[in-house]
Amino acid sequence: MDKNKGQADRLAEDNKLKRHHYIAVIVSLIVATVFSALPAEAQNRFRPVIQVGDTLITEYQISQRTRFLSLLRAPGDPRNLARNQLIDEAIQINAARQGNTLPGEAQILTGLEEFAARANLTAEEFVAALGQEGVDAETFRDFIRAGVSWRNYVQATFRDDARNIPEEQVRRALARTGTDGGLRVLVSEILLPATTPETTRASRARAAEISSLQGEDAFATAARLYSVAASRGRAGQLNWVDIDGLPPTIQTVVRNLSPGQISRPIDLENAIGVFLLRDIERVAAGTPETLLIDYALLTVPEGPAEARRIAASVDTCDDLYGIAQDRPADSLLRQSLARAELPTEIRGEIASLDADESSTALLRNGQSTVLMLCGRQQALESTVDFDLVGTRLLNIRLATIAADHLADLRADTYIADLVN
Repeated sequence: MDKNKGQADRLAEDNKLKRHHYIAVIVSLIVATVFSALPAEAQNRFRPVIQVGDTLITEYQISQRTRFLSLLRAPGDPRNLARNQLIDEAIQINAARQGNTLPGEAQILTGLEEFAARANLTAEEFVAALGQEGVDAETFRDFIRAGVSWRNYVQATFRDDARNIPEEQVRRALARTGTDGGLRVLVSEILLPATTPETTRASRARAAEISSLQGEDAFATAARLYSVAASRGRAGQLNWVDIDGLPPTIQTVVRNLSPGQISRPIDLENAIGVFLLRDIERVAAGTPETLLIDYALLTVPEGPAEARRIAASVDTCDDLYGIAQDRPADSLLRQSLARAELPTEIRGEIASLDADESSTALLRNGQSTVLMLCGRQQALESTVDFDLVGTRLLNIRLATIAADHLADLRADTYIADLVN
């Protein structure tokens, strides 16, 4: 049975390779026929140079992407980067097509506008600037379409698996980094429904009207009247948020607003959003040295074996009180100190522990001990919302999953250099 299955698998793989080879040969013949009447220079520009599955990448695409990346000052060799990007994008587009997550025209236009906004330009202005440098509009559009397609695919395929981040992991991430510095913003939101073509058209028209409003009072009135967000009862007002924790689509737009300014309409999932920036401030960053370390240290004169037994029998620092009640009063030390104030040997041992983890490596006056980390907390007021930290962890996890998945797809894809 296994032998037959192995033969079947090899036969399927051989057929797959033959299919790709036939496609390459057929396309090469077609290209040779179509371009045989073209000047030599044109033939060279549009010749296929890489095959990725059933997709062909031309010399013109590579040269255009190389010029585009050079203008963006991308690090490394721009031509090599262009080749790898185009290979990855062919794979990503194919995955999105199979997953039914290819973007519509509205999503692509939004992506073009978002990217151009990084240079404080509209999409039209950005395309015009690229054209002056010899980069076609289609090159820019293909770049954005591939990025949006892959983002849609990753969100649809992996978000549910990635979003299950325990609160304790969020707390550890915050505790180990100290108070997060940077920009935080006060924004108000209006979300309009976009669940059907009819509601989307109506919401687009209303969103355009809202974008032209002047002042917070007018925006607040519109939020109460039209927004479908939970914040409508608060006139659309949200609390202070770390700008880096906002979804990328919203973050890009908010960064380009001045206090009191209302954004253009933004296409979101099943909604169209308009945002008002009420205020912005820069927060000084803290460091791990500003953390308060809550720890317990139990002296165990019976020796290391007993210390290890106790460490294995307790789940939290509070459990140590029950063990210490029949021991001398000074056998249990429990205190909270800034990390910089900890004794050197305790600081070094604590650094490797998570909350409710213990160590029996330290000696106190020659006697064994159980050192337990009860928790870390901010000595300074934290400016980071736990939900935002969770969002960051989710984005990091999604990025890792996406990179691994792309590597697997690339390994399973037939890729051939048609020139060398």
